Amino acid sequence: MNENSIIGNNIRIAREHKNYTQEQLAEKLNTSSKFISMAERGASGLSISSIINLCKVLDIEPNSLFNGIINYYNDVDKHIINSLSLLSDEDKNFILNVITFIKSKK
Repeated sequence: MNENSIIGNNIRIAREHKNYTQEQLAEKLNTSSKFISMAERGASGLSISSIINLCKVLDIEPNSLFNGIINYYNDVDKHIINSLSLLSDEDKNFILNVITFIKSKK
């Protein structure tokens, strides 16, 4: 898989996570759905400004397009992460044990 294909695949994943069609994403970017399709297939390289605009609309960091590290956080996730960062290591370990216990019940 070449670099353009990797970036394109990550764009597609991010777009689908936002529940956007190619047409909806194209509209938000003021471009054509053909451009989005070509970008997702890796058939076309992207300019830096295109990458920046895509990342803004898809609410992702640019490095996620290149590295495939796409993290999606909703408002609750962000609140939990921010709250955890304020806890002591002892409290974090306690929370981790609680989470491990909850996951083991499934």
